[in-house]
Amino acid sequence: MAEEFDWLAAHGPKWTVESSRRVHDNPWFAVDDYAAIAPTGVRARYFMQVYKNIAVGVLPLHADGTITLVGQWRFPFGTYSWELPEGGAPLDEDPVEGAKRELREEAGLAAQTWRELLLMELSNASSNEVAIGYLATGLTEVAHAREETEALALARTPAREALRAAIDGRIRDSITVAMLLRLHHMAATGELDPDLAAAVLG
Repeated sequence: MAEEFDWLAAHGPKWTVESSRRVHDNPWFAVDDYAAIAPTGVRARYFMQVYKNIAVGVLPLHADGTITLVGQWRFPFGTYSWELPEGGAPLDEDPVEGAKRELREEAGLAAQTWRELLLMELSNASSNEVAIGYLATGLTEVAHAREETEALALARTPAREALRAAIDGRIRDSITVAMLLRLHHMAATGELDPDLAAAVLG
């Protein structure tokens, strides 16, 4: 059970929706235009992206303390990004099944053990997109099954090197950064098997 902290309580009134209309729709997300009343009582217009999948990220941790990362070009920034295997799980699917699929498709791996590590809101000022991060261990190689637009590279690297790259800004993907920090926290606080923690920490 999570420890309770008084300061986590909500304060004041919440947003109130007066009306809404859908102004855009595509296979991945929609955009809704809201007439709303802000917590301050001021009327406001709010645009929100409504996602049709849950984002899932997988941290594939090998017994020697290395992890598998995926490299690819990302369209919005026009930059090359090293990331954990990630993707989307339809809202009516168990998210861990989507995570298993992404690990297989992108990294060519299957895992014996799955553990949910993080639940995140990726951009809660403008979207309802939620991400779930999983730790995958007991890894074995399987056949890839990549999408036709994916040109992916793979790297198996010590977790501590990936964490260093995240901390200094060379890895910027939000799910990857958060998951690497979570893994380090687990290794440092006794949430991992001692031998595995030692391998992660180096």
